[in-house]
Amino acid sequence: MNRLRAIAGGLRARPGVVAIACLGIAWGLTMHSLGWAQLAHFAQVRAFADGTAEIDRYHWQTNDKGWVDGHYYSVKSPGVAALSLPAYLALDAAGGWSLAHDATANARGAKHARWAPRSRPPLQNYGYSRDRAVATEQRIEQSAPMIWALTLLVAVIPAVALLLGVRWAAERLGPGYGTAAALTLGAATILMSFASEYFSHVIAAALGFGAFLLLMRERAGPPRLGIVAAAGALAGLAVSFEYQVGLVGMALLAYALARSAPRLPRAAAYGAAALAGALPALAFNWWALGSPFEFAYGSAVSESGFSGHDEIGLNDDGFFGIAAPRLDGAVELLLGNRGLLVLTPVVAMAVAGLAAMRGRGHRAEAHAIGAIAAVYFFYNAGYWLVFGGGSPGPRFLIPALPFLAIGFAFAYRRWPATTLALAIPSALFMGVAAISFPLLGEQGPGIWAEYVLDDRLEHTVATALGVTSAWPAIAPVIAAWVAAIAFALRATPIAPLTDLRMAAAAVLAWAAVAAIGPSLAGSETTPLGDDREALYMVALFAGLSLLAVGAMALRQRDAQASGTPASVRAEAALGKRSS
Repeated sequence: MNRLRAIAGGLRARPGVVAIACLGIAWGLTMHSLGWAQLAHFAQVRAFADGTAEIDRYHWQTNDKGWVDGHYYSVKSPGVAALSLPAYLALDAAGGWSLAHDATANARGAKHARWAPRSRPPLQNYGYSRDRAVATEQRIEQSAPMIWALTLLVAVIPAVALLLGVRWAAERLGPGYGTAAALTLGAATILMSFASEYFSHVIAAALGFGAFLLLMRERAGPPRLGIVAAAGALAGLAVSFEYQVGLVGMALLAYALARSAPRLPRAAAYGAAALAGALPALAFNWWALGSPFEFAYGSAVSESGFSGHDEIGLNDDGFFGIAAPRLDGAVELLLGNRGLLVLTPVVAMAVAGLAAMRGRGHRAEAHAIGAIAAVYFFYNAGYWLVFGGGSPGPRFLIPALPFLAIGFAFAYRRWPATTLALAIPSALFMGVAAISFPLLGEQGPGIWAEYVLDDRLEHTVATALGVTSAWPAIAPVIAAWVAAIAFALRATPIAPLTDLRMAAAAVLAWAAVAAIGPSLAGSETTPLGDDREALYMVALFAGLSLLAVGAMALRQRDAQASGTPASVRAEAALGKRSS
């Protein structure tokens, strides 16, 4: 009993850390269905285990592949596979494939077996052979539990570390709101889904943001070239996981030089270490393709056809598929049916928070974050596939999101009701996506509602252990989300709620944008067109947010009538206390 009391006391003493840990537990319990990107990474892992870079044995399992000199290669950076390899070899030696077989057998008993081969597989992805399609999808099904285990290492743990880093940085710059900033990033942006997906985005973002944290710490004391070099090494290493994170590294070089210290030694230390950090990616290219500057991405398969490589050159336009930023690309990123302002409107408050951050004297940090966000946005607006295929939003922007998330701390301080009001629909959309069908294509977000109502939920650890009903299997995930929010509220002091009218107006404005925006952006499916379920979700989530704003207004009015001091009135409006 005393031990339980001690544990409970420890949880109450560190609610912010516990909130992030609860979100990590939710991510770790989720076992997502697989797409080409995850399977391309996994094919690379298995190729490494075979002692080669060629994925010829596994190429029918993914279309994220390149064809170079008679062999197939994953188009992914090698970092994820290299990090996964020791864990994969250990799992393989310990009987992991046998356990995976048992888990998939249990999952087959679910009402909707999300990993099982499709009754009508797309034969164009398998050389127009039905036998090959069925056999390949059976192998993919068997791989799902193994990939989940590797995801814990490659995505879940880095995501938790990333949120802890955001919390630390936000607390230093905007004290009191670090936990709120971190939880908003984790629960109300597309990080919610990708923190438990076998993609490179989250770990690359964590490394890039780690470089920023080191430079922040170095700026707080005397100049130290060792820390600058360490930051450069992390920024360079991030490139080995995701090539385009080099954009973050370049912006951070400018941040490293933006202090009163000799610039040449700092630039040399950062640059040399960044080059050293990027060497694994260059060495891989040399080993696999014969040149450090040859990339399989440049020979990506665009049509598999009968051969598996009928057409090459998926990314031939511009520089690896990136051209000058396009206006229609920018509009789609913001207003498309998976756009930032449509599904995660709270991101707008992060941008507003950056302006408040700059006004509070953190100019260097605000400029660095603004530069990273702008560079990523314009790069993404110039890419031929702005959402990156199946995704609940623009996934290529993920490395910029933790930087922007620091703005949430300032937004919660200055516009608490508005920020919370927009966080509610953002978190609801991302939560529904995470448990239903996160790797959304052009079907439109309304399919999430269809999946939820039909109990077609993602599998979890409970499913793999034999729980066949969808909602009991997903319940521990939802419970962990609720616990994360409860602990985050406990950790966050709320400023006086002087922006309640602004909050209500912001929700109504968002609802209008979410309803009309996809039509203006030219999305294939729109809430005003054939995706009415999306329109119903917008109305429902806006209504829930307005109810929350109304509850805050009523509680604050009651507190004012009782003569409660302003700071306590704010806490009463949310029905909580700070700690």
